[in-house]
Amino acid sequence: MSTPLAPVRRRNNRGQRGGVMVLALVVLAGLLAMLAVFAANQRAYLTATQYTLRDRRAEAAARSALAMSLSALQAVNTNLVKLDDDWATLGTNGTEVTELTGGATYRVQILDAGSRLNINTLTEAQLQNLPLTSEQTASLLDWRETGATPRTEGAKDSYYEALTTPYNARLGTLKSLTELALIKGWTARTLYSPNAEDITTNTPLEDANGKPLALAGVLTVSSGAPNTLAAGGARTNLNQQNLSPLTLIQLGLPANLATQGPFTSFANLLGRAGVATQAAQQVLDSATFTTETRLIGKVNINTASESVLAQLPGVTSDIASAIITRQSTGFATLGELSSIPGLTGTTLGQVADAVCVGSDTFLVRVWGESGGVGVAYEAVVGIRNSRALVIQLERINTTSIPAWWSWEEATTTSVSSGGNQ
Repeated sequence: MSTPLAPVRRRNNRGQRGGVMVLALVVLAGLLAMLAVFAANQRAYLTATQYTLRDRRAEAAARSALAMSLSALQAVNTNLVKLDDDWATLGTNGTEVTELTGGATYRVQILDAGSRLNINTLTEAQLQNLPLTSEQTASLLDWRETGATPRTEGAKDSYYEALTTPYNARLGTLKSLTELALIKGWTARTLYSPNAEDITTNTPLEDANGKPLALAGVLTVSSGAPNTLAAGGARTNLNQQNLSPLTLIQLGLPANLATQGPFTSFANLLGRAGVATQAAQQVLDSATFTTETRLIGKVNINTASESVLAQLPGVTSDIASAIITRQSTGFATLGELSSIPGLTGTTLGQVADAVCVGSDTFLVRVWGESGGVGVAYEAVVGIRNSRALVIQLERINTTSIPAWWSWEEATTTSVSSGGNQ
């Protein structure tokens, strides 16, 4: 009798087919998993690529705004800088949106660096009038000045070299506002937040609308103006030996003042008896007390805010308000300060020693955007030898318009541009 082998073979075939199917399912699952990973990687790659392209378009838009700003600043008369100049109206203080080909946009604001307080030239008394702690004031002065002995609340190299990440004090001119965060007692909040917890003294700063203002809104590390007449040409240096009586007479001053010279400042001169108002105005228009061709750290009375003006020696709230009122037309010469009520004699001289009507340095803020990706730049632009040059350029690490710029919402009609981005 024969053995029934055929049914056994059918069972083995079914088993083999089942094993193959399981293996196929495993392979298919693996392929699907690999496909899902590949798809996810592709999506991530495409997202990253899109972000990179948008970032590049946004940066290109920001640089277009910077180029336009340089063109506008090229025409600046550094001897007389006012708020009705073309550079000041460009971009409507950041509220105007300019559209570029390809969907990118930019916003721009140009500020006169002379409208701010130069952190490199502020005196100890001026620093003490700012919303700073005594430690911050002492440490900043130690950071700027040479020498190894710190003030009681200050710090020199011995302090900074003992930090976890050691470094040295500058012992010279600060190169950027962000450098302030390296100084003992200073933080980024001190500089960029209008309500910094470590600011405990003095009256908080406010903008023109009465809103809290960060220190970064009133400070600069670079500002200057030509030591010239408002109409151009050289000023007369009264800080020299053997000053000619004729020189003083030509300025409208009494000849007997020649025996009291040389004079070191407007305050030193205008505080003397016998200087009439008309003579004071002519002196302010024509005199200087240095051979330097460029004046560092002077505040431009044509562009400064009331918060900045209030920090200057001799400037009361009434005087600051009167200066602000005049900015709609501007001061054509420094001598026009003598027409401000309350400004006479030594006080007039104190204010005049701290201010000017021109500027050769500007702060440019630009924001480029494409597809929701934004790029912010701040540039310091100097007018040197009649050319607008970028002295410093910083890309700000932010995903939105920096809060300390205090820009209003864009409200003006968008402007079309034929630029190709």
